[in-house]
Amino acid sequence: MNIFNIHIEFDSKVFCRTVESFIAQKQKAYVCVVDANVITIAQKDLKYREIVKGANINTCDGSSISKMANSIYGTNYSAFNGPELFEYYIERPYKHVLLGNKASKVEQIKSKVAEKGLDLDLTHVDVPFVPVDEFDYPAIAKQINDLHPDIVWVSLGAPKQETFISNIMPYIEQGVLFGIGAAFNFYTGDLHNNKKEIGGLRFIWLERIFKEPKKQIGRVGNFLLAMPKMYLEEKKRAKTIRNNK
Repeated sequence: MNIFNIHIEFDSKVFCRTVESFIAQKQKAYVCVVDANVITIAQKDLKYREIVKGANINTCDGSSISKMANSIYGTNYSAFNGPELFEYYIERPYKHVLLGNKASKVEQIKSKVAEKGLDLDLTHVDVPFVPVDEFDYPAIAKQINDLHPDIVWVSLGAPKQETFISNIMPYIEQGVLFGIGAAFNFYTGDLHNNKKEIGGLRFIWLERIFKEPKKQIGRVGNFLLAMPKMYLEEKKRAKTIRNNK
């Protein structure tokens, strides 16, 4: 569905079928996990918006986004967020590369997978903490390509991870690259994926504000400031679509 100037696939079954088709055919592809922060940045940063729009498929990582879509279009969509997506796929028998984050965090993920009795192919590719234009993309891609992955989980935080994926894609031979943000921390239990809803909203971001106040208050504030304009513009577009039918 084209909404808020980008494309989001709200149907989790369609999303999974598409991802698994890329894996089965050993194609390369990339996925953006669209949360409030991603969608806010995409409204102002046109270059970043093109990166998100250029993804092979995107999923909705925010109940506020799906709720706005439902209000405007009379749909019944729900989010298939990053923590849920990561948990679903990391426990499946694919070749996984976990890129970014700390080696200790990857070891925690491996331990949790092992505790569940799963023997999976999980490899960590470490990258330096540098600005996104200073990575040695050919060298990093070679490390990835040598592993012949099915899925590459890129945990660098938005908007850095999406830009990283866009820059490295020309050098990648196979694998679905996900910009996955904090999903590593949700999987290991450092953050909690609140599944309770109040009025169709899941307040996952509340815990993150308490744990990362400087980072998250700014993100939430920017989204709240951008939301009225986004909503009204999309409502106007929806009305135009209906009138042209």
